[in-house]
Amino acid sequence: MKSPMLVDPIRELHAYPVSDGAVGMILATEEIARKICPHPVWITGVGNCMDSFFLGDRDLTSNFALKKATEWACKRAGITEPKAAFDVIEISDQYAYQLPMWAEGMGLCEEGAGAKWVDANGPENQNVNPSGGMLAGNPLILGGFVRAAEAAIQLRGEAGDRQVEDAKTAIAHGVMGPAGQFHSVITLARD
Repeated sequence: MKSPMLVDPIRELHAYPVSDGAVGMILATEEIARKICPHPVWITGVGNCMDSFFLGDRDLTSNFALKKATEWACKRAGITEPKAAFDVIEISDQYAYQLPMWAEGMGLCEEGAGAKWVDANGPENQNVNPSGGMLAGNPLILGGFVRAAEAAIQLRGEAGDRQVEDAKTAIAHGVMGPAGQFHSVITLARD
C-alpha cells in the first residue's frame, strides 16, 4: 500500500511488473508423448470466450466470458464442480484486484465472495498460483501460456520448492483485452 500510485486505487505493487520472457511447450499425440516424455501431462479440456469489445457495451464487474470459458473447459474434461476438482490452479492476475474477481468467475468461490475467499486463505487452501502468478513477474502477452506451463510443471512433479504434493489435476487461465474481455481456460491432468 506504500508503493507509488499508478492509477487510483492501483499502486505499483498491485500490477504485474514490466518484464520479458519466453515459454515453450511440446504438444504431441499420446503415442509420441509417451515416447519422448517420462511424465506426460494431458490436456483434458479447453474453453475460451470473448465478451463485447466496447467497454460501454458490457458490465465490467461481470465474469461472463470467464464463466463461459471455464464452463466449456470443465465440460470437455467431465468436471461439474470446479471448486473441488483441481490440485493446482493458475490464474492470470495482472492486477491484485483480479484474483478474487477471476476466482468467482472460475467457480472457485461463490459470486460476490471473492474478497472473503481471499481473506479466508482460499488461494493457499486451493493451491492458487503456487508459482506466484503474474504479479511475480510474467510478461503480459505470455501470462496465460506461462500459467499453463506452470500447471504442467506442477503435474510433472518438477516445481521444486513450490511443488504441490501429489498434484494430479490442474486448471490454468489466461486473459487479454480491455478489462478482461477475452478469457481462455485449460484443464490438465497426469496419469
